[in-house]
Amino acid sequence: GGLDLNAGYTVTATAVTAAGAETVATSAFHTITSAKRLLTTVLYVSNGNTVGVAMPIDLEFNAPVPVANQAGIIAHLAVIANPPQPGGWYWFDDEDVHYRPENYWTSGTQVTLAADLNGVDAGNGYWGLGNWSESFTIGAAHLTVVNTQTRQVQVYDGDSATTGQLIDTWPTNTGKAGYDTISGTLVVLYHEPVVQMNSCQTFHTPAACGGNDTYNEAVYEDTAVSADGYFIHAAPWVCYGDSCSLYPYGDTNSSHGCINLSTANATTYYAWSQVGDPVQVVGSVLEAAYSDGEGDWQTPWTDFSPGGIDIPSNTATPASAPPVEVASPTPASSVAGP
Repeated sequence: GGLDLNAGYTVTATAVTAAGAETVATSAFHTITSAKRLLTTVLYVSNGNTVGVAMPIDLEFNAPVPVANQAGIIAHLAVIANPPQPGGWYWFDDEDVHYRPENYWTSGTQVTLAADLNGVDAGNGYWGLGNWSESFTIGAAHLTVVNTQTRQVQVYDGDSATTGQLIDTWPTNTGKAGYDTISGTLVVLYHEPVVQMNSCQTFHTPAACGGNDTYNEAVYEDTAVSADGYFIHAAPWVCYGDSCSLYPYGDTNSSHGCINLSTANATTYYAWSQVGDPVQVVGSVLEAAYSDGEGDWQTPWTDFSPGGIDIPSNTATPASAPPVEVASPTPASSVAGP
């Protein structure tokens, strides 16, 4: 670890000649009395959580970290997986660095992030001034596959549609033209029982602010699959009674980007899905990107810097100390397109 802030240190050095004579030299110094503190927010996972197999570790800093200092930061971030699995870090911008395994985590893995940032230079006058750790467990393997062309949601026990067990298939309506659902490997980030979805706040277009695509609705059973307002949620307005006269489920892509389910199916999914579960969306022309909060599994593995520490599978994962520089708030409800 580094030196403490506002602390005095004395260094005593002893030199011995070949003849055995000793020379002792003493030097004293005092560290700086104040510094801008590097703070870290761990997003979407908290100490002691159980999460899905696609869960990345998302770290957000309170100040930009210059490129010259970024390698020094991740050199002081140890990810300890038991059993061991390859993983790596990627800087999506100068305030956000993420870690993910090369492939999905193995169910049952114990993961600890141990930060040894005390005394680490983060650039621009910012310094790491504390050490902390945070641990979580990888839960049951779940996979959701959403096909925007066949308008089906398939849920599997297991992390592969090939080797997993298909639990159910539900009809869905996804994003219509101009409001496409993002495609790629997404991750369940959080759940909200109700989200107020407001078209004008989301899209800022004339059509969404008084035109044909205007809405302001309380939407229920919301499972976020993006940090940018894409949800799997209940859409009871899609089908009315037995007639299903307006956009029955599975008939027409009619949403503003979200993945619509019946209330019963959305309620089932809300209860079954875990934060960290992978959601593979196929068939859409709009590829997910980091701007949607979904860069982890879209970014090629070769772009990640190797990281983490492998430990023998029979070694206990170190206990986690209370975080010193970490906050893990529940994300605020996001406006979105129902």
